[in-house]
Amino acid sequence: MSDTVRQRPDWQTWPNLITVVRFLLIPVFIGFVVAGHPGWALVTLVVLGVSDWADGFIARRFDQGSELGKALDPVADRLAIIAIVLSLVLVGLLPWPSVAIIVLVDLVLVVLSWLWFRGNPDLDVTWTGKVRSALLFVGLPLLLFSSTSVASQHDWVRVLALVFVWLGTIGHVVAGVQYARALAAKHRTQPRPV
Repeated sequence: MSDTVRQRPDWQTWPNLITVVRFLLIPVFIGFVVAGHPGWALVTLVVLGVSDWADGFIARRFDQGSELGKALDPVADRLAIIAIVLSLVLVGLLPWPSVAIIVLVDLVLVVLSWLWFRGNPDLDVTWTGKVRSALLFVGLPLLLFSSTSVASQHDWVRVLALVFVWLGTIGHVVAGVQYARALAAKHRTQPRPV
């Protein structure tokens, strides 16, 4: 009976639609930051964060998980983090070493995934990765908020934002190491795709 109920293609789910919206919001966020509209950039960033939580919640709650969603969700997370961080560096809100660390970790993971699995290792997102994303999605909006006229007179807002960002950056390294170990373990137990 479950076969007759589930007639939709595997990719046709609400979580996948939300993930596509996240991809589309990334350049919108960058545009707001570069144009000097931190308030609108902050709103866009909040929507990105909520959508990141919503697609996972809907997939689990309503049994709408899919192979495409498993592949797209971490890509959307990484692209969003990299694009957000790069744009904040571009306007001088974020120190460049944080970006260098995040990009280096992701570059290593992309290379390993491509070499060993032709790009899709089909691994679940780790708990550490979720905590890392949460820390960055708190710290980055705080950085934006620190540049608004409301908060720019209070140095502690920027300091607090940078603490969250650096904790998220450290979490990104830890999650990257965990993911690389999982890639290596899966590579050892499964033959390389032809």
